[in-house]
Amino acid sequence: MDVGESLVGSYFKYVLGCKIVVYNCHLEAGGEIDVIALAPDGSRVYLCEVATHLRGLLYGDSNATTCTRIAHKIKRAAAFAAANFPDREPVFMLWAPAVSRGLARELAGIKESSADQGIAVEFILNRDYTACIRRLQEVARQNIKTTDEPAFRLLQILEHLR
Repeated sequence: MDVGESLVGSYFKYVLGCKIVVYNCHLEAGGEIDVIALAPDGSRVYLCEVATHLRGLLYGDSNATTCTRIAHKIKRAAAFAAANFPDREPVFMLWAPAVSRGLARELAGIKESSADQGIAVEFILNRDYTACIRRLQEVARQNIKTTDEPAFRLLQILEHLR
């Protein structure tokens, strides 16, 4: 598991209160979903792509290639959710800490076209990503219980250094 994936999974567990979080779910059609979390009330399933690219989100050599890949990931995740969670509202999420303004604008178009197809999409990018991780840090500051989440445990240690 990637550290970025552990941060996102920890956010679902410790900030949102999700009891079920799964990492690196391989799909029959190829590819994987980095993080899957079931909402505490069971009504939603979150299907997350986590792209912890610190120099900026980019798949391939261009924003167009990146958008094509992300749109494909959304469609695969939607099909997976329909087959495996038919009674839950699926929400595809892209978590990325560094996304250029231009790419963020292009991603907004993908979000709109996905909504037109009935697929809920949320992008947790840049400042939103930072805000979520800051909330997770706050929880880590208040929590000293041992955890099986490596990133959350590191945050706990850093928050409790003397």
